[in-house]
Amino acid sequence: MHYTFGEFLLDLDRFELRRGDALVPMERRNFDMLVHLVENRTRTVSKEDLIAAVWQDVVVTDASLSTALAQIRKALGDSGQTQALIRTIRGRGFRFVAEVGIVHDRAAKARSQDATESEHNTRPSIAVLPFELFGDDAAANAIAEAIPAELIATLARLRWLKVIARGSTFKFSPNETDFDEILSGLGATYAMTGSVEITGSSLSILVELTDTRTQHVVWVESFRGGRDAVFEMREQIARKTVSALEVHVPLNEAERLTHTPSGSLDAWGHYHLGVRHMQSYDRTKNLIAEGHLKKAVAIDPKFARAEAALAYTEFHNHFQMFGSETGIHRDLSMKHAEQAIELDPLDPFCALNYGRAKWLFGDIEEGLGWIERALTLNPNYAFGFYNSGIFQNILCKADMADEHVGNALDLSPLDPHLQSMLGTRALAAFLKDDLISATGFADQSLRAPNPHLYVYTLAAVVFHSAGLPDKARRCVQKIRARQVPFSGRDFLFHYDLRDTDRKRQMERALTALGI
Repeated sequence: MHYTFGEFLLDLDRFELRRGDALVPMERRNFDMLVHLVENRTRTVSKEDLIAAVWQDVVVTDASLSTALAQIRKALGDSGQTQALIRTIRGRGFRFVAEVGIVHDRAAKARSQDATESEHNTRPSIAVLPFELFGDDAAANAIAEAIPAELIATLARLRWLKVIARGSTFKFSPNETDFDEILSGLGATYAMTGSVEITGSSLSILVELTDTRTQHVVWVESFRGGRDAVFEMREQIARKTVSALEVHVPLNEAERLTHTPSGSLDAWGHYHLGVRHMQSYDRTKNLIAEGHLKKAVAIDPKFARAEAALAYTEFHNHFQMFGSETGIHRDLSMKHAEQAIELDPLDPFCALNYGRAKWLFGDIEEGLGWIERALTLNPNYAFGFYNSGIFQNILCKADMADEHVGNALDLSPLDPHLQSMLGTRALAAFLKDDLISATGFADQSLRAPNPHLYVYTLAAVVFHSAGLPDKARRCVQKIRARQVPFSGRDFLFHYDLRDTDRKRQMERALTALGI
């Protein structure tokens, strides 16, 4: 990799500084010092930082550091008076202020382009760049470095996403983002950028996700608060970002691949399209999803997430009665879930679908254990919190169910499972005898996209209990319009409430509704 600024080229491969075609002599430590300043040009570098990076365990006096800096400035045609390239920030350190370009080694760039230009190499990868800093506040400077570093560590827990290391991404300047360079140089199909600004006591942070292939913004979120709440904001940013990527990246990948011939797709391409279709709660789309996911497994037999997604489609073949042999689909859901866990026991999506498969067999306590494992593997997993809410409702722990579904909605307010999240929250309010909240959540669940059998059933029970017979009747009509052999018995098997009185209350409501 090379850096360019003005007439100079800083060659990291040959350890050379050139001005045009001429080699500029420079001692190795001075060269390392210049490289460190250039690579960290987005911030002020303290004397202690320079010494630790360049001299390491050697004792260095301020006079020696000043001499080295003067030699570097002289080699660059700069000086302590003009400070056109290296600026001294009194009492804080030094900052490289010239505009810098990045040039990658041609062979490495060619290898990267061979990989990234292939339309079918569709496993997502992301480069989290340093955040842009507005102003020269020392606290903002630290935050602008800490947040992207924290995001890299957090995103690295996502098994489906390749996260480029900080040592590579932090070589890019936030002030001059070149998505073509990020794609060709790092092979990253997504870039996360942001900005930090402190105005008085207020702190504003913007986070943006861009597809480097199209340079279209996929997701953006702004966070505001007091500067004394920075630690809470950092936690919120990490939580929201992980959850947003879980939803928006697969959807974006599926959209990008929509018109790609099936024969040209790789395993990840089939997986992305399968996931998009399987979240529609529709019989036909669930069948299309199965087709894509089976092709993904055929291409890559060790593709754990594809096996987990097949467990999900078979779950709904049983649960939503999409398939004619519900017992067979229940067994297949468990088979795929077991295979997924065997292939990758550390993927939260695999653990979660194993827990859901357990639910089909009535093993609520064991299933919940696997849901909790998924949340341990990814503490910011909206789908995990939502499923935990379902299981807590069945155990009649309504307060915990409400808290967990509230977490899911906070993390992913536009989630594909929004109708089910709201229906689960309606049931939690019903179990707490809060029929006003229950009817509100039931109404919201029906307005969300793709309400399904169990959402309509939960809403019907809530409306009936709240004395809203017309609304309850309309829900029953929606259930019957599905023309599947669904009854209250099926509902009560899956929602086998552990509180006997609550279960009887539910049975009476279902009987009165004629379900």
